[in-house]
Amino acid sequence: MTTHEAPPTAVFAPPRESSERARMRCAHTVGAALFKTRAHGAEKWGWQGRTLSRRAGRRWLRVVARSVDKAPGATWDGNARADALLPRSVPRPRLYAVAEWTADGYVYRAELSEYLPRPALAAGGPVLGRELDLPSSWWADLREALSATATVPTTRTTIRQQWIDRHFTRLLGIPAPAIAWTTGHADMPLVNLTGPPLVICD
Repeated sequence: MTTHEAPPTAVFAPPRESSERARMRCAHTVGAALFKTRAHGAEKWGWQGRTLSRRAGRRWLRVVARSVDKAPGATWDGNARADALLPRSVPRPRLYAVAEWTADGYVYRAELSEYLPRPALAAGGPVLGRELDLPSSWWADLREALSATATVPTTRTTIRQQWIDRHFTRLLGIPAPAIAWTTGHADMPLVNLTGPPLVICD
């Protein structure tokens, strides 16, 4: 991740309620204290305000929350699973420490990761706002990383055939293909890619 803050949108914005923003900021402060560091710099809010990230010393601190009565989803421990299972040849931020705690009806998870000073290819959000001129070596590195990722066995599912069937025709105007499934990133817009050199985030 980087310190570049996405503009407010429906999906990458702080929670609407001030109490929810305060709760997440408090949790982020708690996470920083657990790792004996201090957060600073711009806030980076994740999907629908469910995650909050900031630079913390020479690292990157991400905090995710869920209510205690909700089962953890694929985003809960995805970074830790990836760090443990993916080949080291896949360029990604290294995960240094994880902590979990419960407070006020929520379970929190803090992850202290490698800080990437280079901005994402679409640093302002999920939509590309400029023309990219990426060298062929960057594309080769991406193909190699995706091929290595595809070799990792997993039972995690984030995209299903039903989603493909429902959205391909509606969004793209073409018939939905039958997907031959393999292990992949599942959320790889240009906001999760840097380069060159290539680094794959989240």
